[in-house]
Amino acid sequence: MRDGVRALAEKARVKVRPNDLEARDPRFIERVMPLLGTLYDHYFRAETELEAPFVDGPALVVGNHNAMTGTPDMFCHMLAFWRLHSPARLAYGLMHDVPFGFPGAGAWLNGAGALAASPENAARALDRGAAVLVFPGGDIDACKPFSRRYEIEFGKRRGFVRAALRHGVPLVPVVSVGAHHSLYIWTDGRRIAEALKLPQLARSNVAPLGLALPWGIIAGIPLPHLPPPVKIHTRILAPIRPNLPPSAADDPEAVEEVFEHVRSAMQAAMNDLKQQGRHGWFPAS
Repeated sequence: MRDGVRALAEKARVKVRPNDLEARDPRFIERVMPLLGTLYDHYFRAETELEAPFVDGPALVVGNHNAMTGTPDMFCHMLAFWRLHSPARLAYGLMHDVPFGFPGAGAWLNGAGALAASPENAARALDRGAAVLVFPGGDIDACKPFSRRYEIEFGKRRGFVRAALRHGVPLVPVVSVGAHHSLYIWTDGRRIAEALKLPQLARSNVAPLGLALPWGIIAGIPLPHLPPPVKIHTRILAPIRPNLPPSAADDPEAVEEVFEHVRSAMQAAMNDLKQQGRHGWFPAS
């Protein structure tokens, strides 16, 4: 634990390199895993289950956003992955560029394998044989109203499908529930965001209104919010292997067919996790 804290302090002084695959630091990951494991096991009581053995070689891992800026989607998924394969297996997570600017935290995330979300970074990581974690829904999925917390919301984003087809890699869906109980979002504020031109000014399609710790009432995306200890339940689904040539990435109908396959598999898993109820404030035993 103490060594993990020292590792965080040391890494916080390192320059952030959001587009550099070499910024990933397996030794740093090893040192902080016990500390992250305490949060994973005891604070969030995270539970991760596998439908099938995780694939060998490069893969595009597709996750839903389990609430907003303070929730540990990426760290929970990556910690489960590191425990399964060790930090030695090459893996990256694509992330919005804003968190890279957080003092200290940007370098921590970078050292753990976070890269700026872009098609170029995804391609370079896949070419290296890495597992690459993406959250196609971005802010529109993260900032869903509480009433829609069990919906998979990817909007019109299909880039992850095209990347998988071009590189001939399997898609591994990951569905997570529970963290949307850590705050209350009344509306995602898309019309407000459009009126304020946030998509152009801040790469944000939303301006959510709701309640979150420690801010109380929120108007806009809190950076970050403080999540209470709600239980998180995650399921890693069986890999989806489209039997299509790389040229299918330029065929809108083929892309849409694969997209719907992934989305519907994730929604079915989400519905099942909802029914089981092993998440949130008062999880079923």
